[in-house]
Amino acid sequence: MKWALYGERLGVCVFDLDITKQYLVRALNFVAHVAMRGGMILFVTSNRDTMFDVEKAAEEVGQYSHVRKWQSGTLTNTRQLLGASVRLPDAVFFLSTLTSLGENHPAIIEAAKMTIPTIGVVDSNSDPAYLTYLIPANDDTPQSTEYLLRMFKEAIRKGQEERKRLQQGGGK
Repeated sequence: MKWALYGERLGVCVFDLDITKQYLVRALNFVAHVAMRGGMILFVTSNRDTMFDVEKAAEEVGQYSHVRKWQSGTLTNTRQLLGASVRLPDAVFFLSTLTSLGENHPAIIEAAKMTIPTIGVVDSNSDPAYLTYLIPANDDTPQSTEYLLRMFKEAIRKGQEERKRLQQGGGK
């Protein structure tokens, strides 16, 4: 992620906010369009500090979240795990792309195998491989995660409002 870093100060990597803004706007636009089409967005994190915020954010916009340990095959083997045909998400948003052990989240690979678009907040110690829309940003400070969750909730709400407007005949 060196290409997205502005520099380092007191041993902390500082992201170039112009690059972060460019990637964030692109990801928010995609999420708003998924919501406008009535798509299902799955919020995922394995960070204990943000799990309740992620669950709350997903619930507030009528979407889904997964904040516990990821069971292998959840996306690729749903029929055997759940016993019935289950709708897979239309997009998966990772607030942190690393597990608590510092490894890439296994759901990223599963989503890629199932061709489900992924949006991920990629910190300086993360690997952006297999993500469809990456956002170079800090994923472990409360201010950063609150801001990103607020932005994604707003994008989803705008997409949902546009869907309602179009369904009510307000579209051209």
